[in-house]
Amino acid sequence: MELKTEAVVLQTVDYKDNDKILTLFSPTLGKVTAGIRGVKKPTAKLAFSAQPFCFAEYVLAEKGGRYTVTGAYLHESFFSLRYDIVRFYAACAAAEVCKTILPENEAYESLFIGFIECLKALSLAEEDAGEALVSFMLIALHESGYPLDLSFFEECDGDIGERLWFDFADGRFTTFDRCSQGERASISTYHTLRKCAGLSYSESALSGGTKRALRLLKAYLSEKTESRFDNLSEFIRLYED
Repeated sequence: MELKTEAVVLQTVDYKDNDKILTLFSPTLGKVTAGIRGVKKPTAKLAFSAQPFCFAEYVLAEKGGRYTVTGAYLHESFFSLRYDIVRFYAACAAAEVCKTILPENEAYESLFIGFIECLKALSLAEEDAGEALVSFMLIALHESGYPLDLSFFEECDGDIGERLWFDFADGRFTTFDRCSQGERASISTYHTLRKCAGLSYSESALSGGTKRALRLLKAYLSEKTESRFDNLSEFIRLYED
């Protein structure tokens, strides 16, 4: 059986002398593994389709529950990411999040769209890489069933004080006396998250917040998924607000 699907490459692994194994993210199929033959040869016509972050229409042959790439039509390679190590690691971190939270063969269209939009933002020099990744991770957390509750600002009529805490049990910001399991969070972290979520925020409270927000999101996602997120750790190390 042969089928066509839009997909983006999350990971590539070398296999035998000239083949690769691809982890693809499709809006209709979800996360799928597909082999692609002869793609490491210098004259391989489908070499582009086995590159990280390649967004294309893939033609897949299915047999016995296994997929093989037999064709591909390029939409966007996001090739510019390879010229900026910081943005490249941001894209790797986003792909790492997708690969971790996505179950096999289960559609997540909203997450797919969010991932493509993240890659587009990272490809633009004027877009902040850290904020682009924070925005995507908020989408990923929502889609995986662990949304952040950022409503504390409205609950206290904008007066959030100086002592803010993040409750890891409920995924929400609150005060220490109402926190069941969490840690101290900065005001800049909270307002950066609200900015990236498209909510009202204080511009004067953003300084240094993006890196702190990334650290908090990594800790929260790691706790919920029991995963390390090494690419995200490397991006945080490289990133400067």
